[in-house]
Amino acid sequence: MGLIEAIKKYNLTNPISNVENSDAFSYFLNNGIPTNKDEEWKYTSLKQLVLNDFSVEAEGEEISQDELDKSTLKTKHQIIFLNGEMVKKPEIDGILITSYTDKNPSYKDAFTALNAAYANNGYRIHVEKNVHLKDSIEVIFLSKNTTNNFIQYRNRIDLNENSSIKIIEHFKCLDKNLCFTNSLTSINLEKSSNIEFNKLQNHNDFQIVVDNTIINQDEKSYSTINTLLLGGKFTRNNLSFYQNGEFCESNMNGVVILNNNEFGDNHTYVDHKNANCESNELYKGVYLDKSKGVFNGKIMVRPDAQKINAFQANNNLLLSENSSINSKPQLEIYADDVKCSHGCTIGQLDDNALFYMRTRGISKEDAKTILTFAFASEAIEKLTIDELADITKKEMEKKLNLSLN
Repeated sequence: MGLIEAIKKYNLTNPISNVENSDAFSYFLNNGIPTNKDEEWKYTSLKQLVLNDFSVEAEGEEISQDELDKSTLKTKHQIIFLNGEMVKKPEIDGILITSYTDKNPSYKDAFTALNAAYANNGYRIHVEKNVHLKDSIEVIFLSKNTTNNFIQYRNRIDLNENSSIKIIEHFKCLDKNLCFTNSLTSINLEKSSNIEFNKLQNHNDFQIVVDNTIINQDEKSYSTINTLLLGGKFTRNNLSFYQNGEFCESNMNGVVILNNNEFGDNHTYVDHKNANCESNELYKGVYLDKSKGVFNGKIMVRPDAQKINAFQANNNLLLSENSSINSKPQLEIYADDVKCSHGCTIGQLDDNALFYMRTRGISKEDAKTILTFAFASEAIEKLTIDELADITKKEMEKKLNLSLN
């Protein structure tokens, strides 16, 4: 049965008990899974969720210590979920980490409504005032199932005034059954706080991920979201930034490397509500074989948001005649004293540069690899965690070797 039928069946034996969650569930049933008629999903097909059978939060298989060790980055601080259950969390002075269930969930579309209705797994990180954690916290969601599985997470990160933190988050499925993950993370930044949130998305060929991240920023707060979309059957990322005070800065940095029949969709939204704020957005995409990509970025500048500096760029390389990208950068400006720019490029490698390198004795395949690395380097160099940069480079090299040789 498809996803909607599976959820209806699950609801018969696991009825929702409170009004807020019940309203969210009704919203999902009334609106259903988005189709291409919805402007926000115009270039993104969700037929895989309609046509494939799913079990809702099926009981997972045992995950060995060896499988766990191979899946983590071995960072100092780790939050580990195995088959939806938190099994490990660090103890850090000034930082409280707990399991999280949202008692008053909010939602704005079908997937956030579904998450609001049924998500009962997730983490909460609360950082106290003036606490600055130098080492990153790694959050890994690991699952292993005998059937196509659907699981949801709802997470929350709160930074009190003048605090800072780095997060690495990734989802991994260890089996060859379809695994659909519907995740929502809300991040709340008080005055002068700073977060770097890294999404490591080196998913396998059986993973379907819809990932929503909502960032609320108070004055003088600073946020950076790095999205490393390095693989996966289907990935949809929704990033929404709300600048609720002056002198905020929001940064989005994306690297997309897809091959075979992989699909990746990045949607971003920045809402400049107040004056003297800044946003910077750079997404670099490399598409090989029959892979497909979507980029949809919107910058909103409201009437009171004077002296805004907003930059948005989406640059893409198509390294196969069968790969494609749909890109839609947008500006909506209602203030007159602003500096805003947006742009998109879609193209192939420069034939003149390839010819020059071959005249210097470099093989065609090596020349393509060098030029592709040069194209993506601007985004990769923005990563402050060396291990993430190394993983990105290795994944790019592996995919280029498979597709170009």
